[in-house]
Amino acid sequence: MDDILKKYPNDVKVLIKNFPLSFHKQAMKAAQYALAADRQGKYKEMYHAIMEDFRKLKTNEDFPLEIGATLGLNVEKLKADAADPAIAAQISKEVDQLKNSGIARLSVPKFLVAGKEPQGRDLATFSAMIDAELKKKGK
Repeated sequence: MDDILKKYPNDVKVLIKNFPLSFHKQAMKAAQYALAADRQGKYKEMYHAIMEDFRKLKTNEDFPLEIGATLGLNVEKLKADAADPAIAAQISKEVDQLKNSGIARLSVPKFLVAGKEPQGRDLATFSAMIDAELKKKGK
């Protein structure tokens, strides 16, 4: 996604929705910590760190707290914010939106370009779809 944003800085917006998988015990908590990190301006960093090493969540549900400390976050505030019912409500709303979206296979991470799922996860595939959409808009 970072490469796409570099290539299309004025034409592409990346929207991340939370969809913690029910069979992954720590997924909900990880989503809560990521949104809590956003309150300290570090959502992207927390998200990337969790996704890079997500397997550590299986044995350490508080792995995001360790990440938060390395990111220089106030860990006590991170804990308190993660427990805020407003964050749980946001995640629940996003899960409902995705379940009702008509997307056939819900998996994470899920990528869509103008509502369509790319058939590959490489820059060339995404670029072809983005370029086609931009052409439709006369850009």
